[in-house]
Amino acid sequence: MIGLDTNVIVRYIMQDDPEQVTAAVGVIERDLDHDNPGFITQIVLVETIWVLRTVYRIPKAGLVTVIDSLLTTRQLRLEHSESVFRALRSYRAGNGVFSDALIAAVGAANGCSDTLTFDRKATSFGMRLISGKPR
Repeated sequence: MIGLDTNVIVRYIMQDDPEQVTAAVGVIERDLDHDNPGFITQIVLVETIWVLRTVYRIPKAGLVTVIDSLLTTRQLRLEHSESVFRALRSYRAGNGVFSDALIAAVGAANGCSDTLTFDRKATSFGMRLISGKPR
């Protein structure tokens, strides 16, 4: 297994830098396979989605497609993929950002009875709003 950084994933998805795209495509499509997959940590996944949303202005539907594709590409493995699947389901239905959906899913997978937040949008993923001035 070979770890992949955010910039490799972003270049592969966005195809926006010819030299780096060639290298990323070469690694992902030719060097990796089911027996020797590329590994994407949850940090890399969250960074990737953040970059695609904020820098490239990819809408939510496009981000959902990206996450789904990363989860189902046979030559890639995502860290704690079951939590990512749960987060993706919540993200599709909720109105917050993917990172909040993943935070809630990872907390639940690790036995948290609640994940507390000041962010009202994060409550759409099952987080519980605590007192204070909510955003």
